[in-house]
Amino acid sequence: MNLQTFQKQFSNETVCRQFIEAIRWPAGRVCPHCGNDSSTVIRANGRRPLRYQCKKCRRQFTVTTKTALHATKLPLSTWLLSMYLISSSSKGIASTILAKLIGTTQPTAWKVGHTIRKMMKSSNSELPLLQGIIELDEAYVGGKPPYVPGQPKKRGKGTSKS
Repeated sequence: MNLQTFQKQFSNETVCRQFIEAIRWPAGRVCPHCGNDSSTVIRANGRRPLRYQCKKCRRQFTVTTKTALHATKLPLSTWLLSMYLISSSSKGIASTILAKLIGTTQPTAWKVGHTIRKMMKSSNSELPLLQGIIELDEAYVGGKPPYVPGQPKKRGKGTSKS
């Protein structure tokens, strides 16, 4: 997916919220407070995001309740764009560059990037370790070449490393 496709797919807040709801609740809405699967939509005029009320514990919640995005002031479209930019960057992205791309200040971009990397780390803890044959591009495994007086140290392809 390129940036233009991403921007077309996630064009407004409603689409972004529906996308996150589909990821968080694939089998239907569940209360993050008590785990009950029965809730009602709270309809209100204004700028508040779509909220729900649990029929069991009567507490209100949104799709971001008890997540890393809870109580964020940034639009969900900004969060999804940041996630796209960070995950599609092969060598990472500086907070100053991220700030320019998402239209925030550098400290805000740093916090967003830090939160996203934290989310990526926690999701990987449930995955099994790699097994079998693993291919890497241009990687040489092994330590430094031994020091031999008068001989230059060979590096990379000049060594007997795997």
